[in-house]
Amino acid sequence: MATAAALQLEAVIPNFIIHEHHAAALREDNISMCKYDYQPQNGYYSIPDLPGIGQELSDEAIGKSVIVTVK
Repeated sequence: MATAAALQLEAVIPNFIIHEHHAAALREDNISMCKYDYQPQNGYYSIPDLPGIGQELSDEAIGKSVIVTVK
């Protein structure tokens, strides 16, 4: 989620230069939490053009979440 949000913000900053790619973004347990896997291709990221920030939680992530009902 953080990468998708950061890419949206960075895309509108005129003098933005580099987005750091962290090793945690390559961990399978992190990748499986979201529907889309944003990784750089040939050193560049594509900016998501999906609604919102361009990312959604996966069914697996939602299934593992603790559900709390506030009454």
